[in-house]
Amino acid sequence: MLRIRTGVAAAAVLAAVPATAVAAGVLVDHGHGPTVVHDAAYEQVKTQVHAWSSNGTTRVRLMVSGLPADRTFGAHVHTGGCGADPLASGGHYQHSTDATVPLAEREVWLDVTSDERGRGVATATVPWTFAPGTAGSVVIHALPTNTTTGAAGARLACTSVAFGG
Repeated sequence: MLRIRTGVAAAAVLAAVPATAVAAGVLVDHGHGPTVVHDAAYEQVKTQVHAWSSNGTTRVRLMVSGLPADRTFGAHVHTGGCGADPLASGGHYQHSTDATVPLAEREVWLDVTSDERGRGVATATVPWTFAPGTAGSVVIHALPTNTTTGAAGARLACTSVAFGG
């Protein structure tokens, strides 16, 4: 089942917290959602994504509630924004396509393990920043990230975030 969140409540949040803000040389990106749920079993999921970039470094934090308890889910920054088609969010954002650089250093992996209440937080820090328009969402996947291939199973939920302003 597909669910796209829209309406007054979402607009009020976006009006109160701009998607991108700059303060004291720090670029801050926000996303609240999820924007789209691709699996009806995850209808209760709520997400917040925050990214801070400064001096060539970026920290991304994913906060999730409403997950099944005591499970690990893969989560990654993707190239496109969320859409009705799970593939609309594109592939994993890669800062570099140099195959000599380990995959975990080229991508933002935010695998999250839920607690007994179905809540989880994941944070990743990378030594680079997003160019505007190159990354557009965080996708929560059904499985933990395979550290060799980066695969993490089906796309369960997607939160749009305009990384890099």
